[in-house]
Amino acid sequence: MSFWIMADDRPTSPKFYYFSKDFEAPDGACLKACVCGDTRYALYLNGHLVSEGPCQGSAYRTFYETEDLTPYLTAGKNTLVAKVMYVTEGHFISTFRKSAPAFWLDGELVYGESTTKLGTDASWTCAREDACSLEQGTDCYISIPPYEHWSGASVRTPIACVPSFEPDFDHACFDECGINQQYVMFPRSLPAMETEAYRPMQAVRRGEGFTEFDATSYTTAKLCLRFRAKAGSRMRIMYAECYRLTDENGKRYKGVRDAYDQPSAFLYGCYDTVVATGEEQVFEPFWYRSFRFARVECDDPDFTVLNFDYAFYHYPLDAAGTFACSDPRYNKMWEISRHTVLCCMHEMYVDCPYYEQQQYDMDSALEMLFTLRMSMDDRMPIKSLTDFAHSQLPSGLLQANYPSIKTQIIPNFTLFWILMLRDYMRYCGTSAENIKLLRSMIGTAAHALDGFDAYVLPNGLVGNTPYWHFVDWVPGWSGGIPSGKPDEPITVSTLMYATALKAAAELYDILGRSGTALDYRSKAEDAIRAVYEHCYDKKAGLFRNKPSVSEYSQHTTLWAILSGAVQGEEAGELIDRTFNAKVPVAFCTFSMSHYMFRALELAGRYDAYAKQQLQGWETMLDLHCTTWCENPDDPRSECHGWSSAPIYEFSAMVLGVTPTASGYDSVRIKPHPHAYDLSWASGTIPTPHGVISVAWEKQDGALMMTVTLPDTDMRCEIVLPDGNTHTQTTASAQYTCKL
Repeated sequence: MSFWIMADDRPTSPKFYYFSKDFEAPDGACLKACVCGDTRYALYLNGHLVSEGPCQGSAYRTFYETEDLTPYLTAGKNTLVAKVMYVTEGHFISTFRKSAPAFWLDGELVYGESTTKLGTDASWTCAREDACSLEQGTDCYISIPPYEHWSGASVRTPIACVPSFEPDFDHACFDECGINQQYVMFPRSLPAMETEAYRPMQAVRRGEGFTEFDATSYTTAKLCLRFRAKAGSRMRIMYAECYRLTDENGKRYKGVRDAYDQPSAFLYGCYDTVVATGEEQVFEPFWYRSFRFARVECDDPDFTVLNFDYAFYHYPLDAAGTFACSDPRYNKMWEISRHTVLCCMHEMYVDCPYYEQQQYDMDSALEMLFTLRMSMDDRMPIKSLTDFAHSQLPSGLLQANYPSIKTQIIPNFTLFWILMLRDYMRYCGTSAENIKLLRSMIGTAAHALDGFDAYVLPNGLVGNTPYWHFVDWVPGWSGGIPSGKPDEPITVSTLMYATALKAAAELYDILGRSGTALDYRSKAEDAIRAVYEHCYDKKAGLFRNKPSVSEYSQHTTLWAILSGAVQGEEAGELIDRTFNAKVPVAFCTFSMSHYMFRALELAGRYDAYAKQQLQGWETMLDLHCTTWCENPDDPRSECHGWSSAPIYEFSAMVLGVTPTASGYDSVRIKPHPHAYDLSWASGTIPTPHGVISVAWEKQDGALMMTVTLPDTDMRCEIVLPDGNTHTQTTASAQYTCKL
């Protein structure tokens, strides 16, 4: 029998706990086991790391890992040790936990025809690590796993280890009365994270009692620091996203990110501490750390860093999607975009790995699109969609970030989840499994839209809710909210509501429920009419941010186009007025740039303004950023997945490949060779049918393009820059047109 075993009921502070067991195994035996822990564990067999988890879940899903431990098994005595980091209930961390450190293992030791159960029970022992305290970082590091502070050599205090209950998988972890067990357990839905090879950090600056190191690019990494220092001296390992500078007035700011050679440059950030024993020591943090630079400082000025290595740690995303072109800066943008997504992609999508490590609806909707431009691995998108569906409140709104032990509501983020579900079906197709997924989530979408419907005012606009009405981090907008009377509706909210209604109608069409789809499209048109009546400024030719405020933004323009409120050449003219307005117009920052690009595409103005939209990324390159920032100006986060828009633009627009039927059953290839002043471009685009390859180049005033399709019946429309269209019927074909 394999019980959940518990220790230290309701501890008052986070701690490490070590659950262990010795057992005998004959030569040639095999061992496989299912493993889980609360809050997080690392399982070792004979000193070898064999499993980490559990995969981050929620109150509705506690994941367990299934591992083959055979490679680490020896003949004779073996030792299993689970190092469990328990984070107390009040700690804001995006991992579900109960009231005590706990561990569960259900294994089978097989030798020939003999099978022996090996599971957690009363024979296991437990010890609490009392030489280490676990504490949150400072300055709004609100949901990052705690940092470690070691007072010296390990001090492990024996703790009673109590078997609690055995998971009842026969009844899905519910009893005969339908009451759930403490952990409702599911097999892990994602692969194990990838830990790349360790590489040394580069020392870039030294002084008395400190050395500063550079990983050469931003990373989320496992660390190994080996050092020696005088007994009793305190070693501090600080992690920083970039160097900061101080101007002549003492104001701190971000300039060139690796300006360690500047006299005013300094590092600031969260840190681990270790008190030296006088002997050679190795420090390896339990959780990965996010940083580009690290500062190691010590009370002992003669301390020695023997080696400081890191290993990039991320979701094991394949590299099916590629891009290269004639401009090396755009090639660098592609690589930085991919790297940024990987740094924000672990056991869930995260907004930023340094400050929050939270999965937000808006961020995830964008990160999923960027992921699917690089890979057809849909496991992370499915998990993300499912996580958010589980967060739905009685009002119909989804939580803005989930899993989370606190509730945060940003109403429009619920609408991004509906767009995310629609985009998933567009990219991944209508297989039986995906239709089953859609059926399980369509009710969530319907309830969410009903929640918005409850806030529609008599004038047809979506009224304000009691929550945070964030739109974008526009300079001058307090809290990311357009200025004006706080009780007035925000135009973007109504336009986004109309866009989400039409997205939901598309989903209902897939399910053959045309009546509901028609109803949603009718509601969308009602919302659009209300926006025209109350928010359109005929004199300026623009939509106001709020009905009575003569302030304008790209945001109202783009959502007017994406909602279908403005179409065709009228949309193009609206774009022209927005980009060349005689009145101030707030521009999108990185979070909304993808949607601005889509509005340019729909309005037929992509070639005219796309390069201008990339100026923010050009600036980040000039500042030596190695991941994309959360927002322009003086950003908090240096690594934000939502800012990886170049992935989509180079794949979908420069190469020109977009699905025109669910799952790429049909595809349009419409390259934009003029948008970014390129002389050639090539790359690959993953689809459920296989990889599409596109390569084009300009020669003597003509465009020559080669398109290779997977060996499939995929319907492919080629749209050349001269407006001519072709239907590709062979696996590979070449096209030429005048420019």
